[in-house]
Amino acid sequence: MSEVEQFNFSLTVPARLLHPNLLEAKSFMGPNGKANGEPKFSARFLLSADHPDLKAIKDMVVACARAKWPTRALSELAFPIESGIIAADKRKAKGKEDGEFMRSGVLLTARSKFQPRLAGIENGRIVEYETDVAKAAARSKFYFGVDALALFSFSSHEVGSNKPGVNAYLNMVLTTGKGERIAGGKSAAEVFKGYQGSYSAEDPTGGLDVEDDLPF
Repeated sequence: MSEVEQFNFSLTVPARLLHPNLLEAKSFMGPNGKANGEPKFSARFLLSADHPDLKAIKDMVVACARAKWPTRALSELAFPIESGIIAADKRKAKGKEDGEFMRSGVLLTARSKFQPRLAGIENGRIVEYETDVAKAAARSKFYFGVDALALFSFSSHEVGSNKPGVNAYLNMVLTTGKGERIAGGKSAAEVFKGYQGSYSAEDPTGGLDVEDDLPF
């Protein structure tokens, strides 16, 4: 069984879908304004602090890291999970106040080279959007702030000079069509403009002194 197959997780309760880039793979813009890295599909998910899946996700991410690095300090590794408080503070430090809503939860960022399967709930039934026409027609259902379910795969990575760690791959997204739309949502290109094909080399702890060196 492959590493990705070992660490699959499906949300059992919806989380808020942020920065959805689900219909077209995009490269991320670097500081020079030029596209960098291989084009990816991507999204972020905001899970409330009391979300019933949060502990299981954290446990799986750590288990994935430990399967690759049994004794390595977790603070030396990059993770696809970030404290919403840290994320909001980063935006505030840049003079941006549009991230305050993130303080109440934890962010999970997932990307994929291949388009994730997309689905929605219509007339009380789950419907998969399988054709390009169906996906385009459903675009508005995957808005910034909608409550969504998703299927993720977690895998360890160690790429070149980038910081090793755990990646989250996006396999499937189901929109509920419910949830308050968040005004002023930034594009994935802006949010992840420093992305170079792997996760940021920034210390995921943000300098926090947390149990077992975890930043989330």
